[in-house]
Parts: sequence; structure tokens; C-alpha cells
Amino acid sequence: MRTSLSRRRLVVAAGALTVGLAGCTGGDGDATPTATPTSTTARTDPAPVPAEASCAVCNMVPANFPDYNAQLTVEAGDRVFFCSSGCFGAYYVDPGHFEPSHEGTTFAGLWVHDHETKELIDARSAWFVRETNADRVDDPMQRNPLPFADRADAEAYVAGYDDLSEADILRLDDFDTDLATFYRGRFFE
Repeated sequence: MRTSLSRRRLVVAAGALTVGLAGCTGGDGDATPTATPTSTTARTDPAPVPAEASCAVCNMVPANFPDYNAQLTVEAGDRVFFCSSGCFGAYYVDPGHFEPSHEGTTFAGLWVHDHETKELIDARSAWFVRETNADRVDDPMQRNPLPFADRADAEAYVAGYDDLSEADILRLDDFDTDLATFYRGRFFE
């Protein structure tokens, strides 16, 4: 009888261990991550966008937009991916709206793709054009602030259009709720 009781305990313990470990794998496998811990890449360096990552704002797949996607890292270690600079800007302005654990967070790294070169650049040193005409740019989500590594490139862009001026050239610190809702208002409702 003692053997039977020990065997039962072993089966129950093995089952509990299996259930416990399954709970640690991050869910049922149906969810697509929007934020992932950074372990192999420093928080201050950009990383390749995983094919399975989804935009933390609109849920599109950033890997499908290699010339437009963006990413950021938070001091806590999460890396967050976006399909475009517009979604990036919305998250930057109000991260807690999209990920409650990121409320009041400090960003470790911020990257966007240069509109002209398509190179990934540091968003903190980028110049952004407040583009309001979705017909001028063929990018995800149709309306996005356009990032440039050099101010001269941003100036050249606005000089090409009568409805844009140098007042439409911004820094990341200029992003506010009004700008975020202009580009991604429906995600703040």
C-alpha cells in the first residue's frame, strides 16, 4: 500500500510541476509579444525585429515594414517594437496607455528609420517632420511624423511643399499628446 501512495504522490507532483512550468512559458501560445526582455542585445543598442513581434500600438507586424519600423527599450529591460514612427510617437508620449507596467518609465534606447536613407537612427538625435498629408508618403498607417538623421534633410523635405514650413520640424522632446492623437487618435479612445 505504501508503494501505491508514493506513486500517486509522484504522479501528482509531476502533474503540478508540468502545469507550473507551462504557466511560465508565457501563455497559451496564441499571443504575439509586443515587448520582449532584452538579453542578447544591450538596451542601448537596436536589435533585429522578431518576425512574431506585433506593434505595441496598432498590433500590425513591424517585421513587415523594415524601412519604417521603430523600437525602444525601457530601463526595466523590455524592448518594444512598432510598425512606424507614428505608433512609436504615440507610445513615447503615453507608454502607460499601451503597457501599464511602462507607466512613468525611463527609456534606455529609442530608434526610428530615417525617411530618406531607411537607416535605423537614434530617435533622440533625429529631426521629425510633422507630415499631415497621407497622400505624400507611402508608409504603414498612412500618416506618420517623418524622421531624418540630419536637419538639412528635414529642411529640404519641408521646402518641397507649400503647406509645410520649418515650424513643422520637431525633435522627439516636442512630441506631446496633441501630436500623438493626431497620428494615432483612435488608439487613445
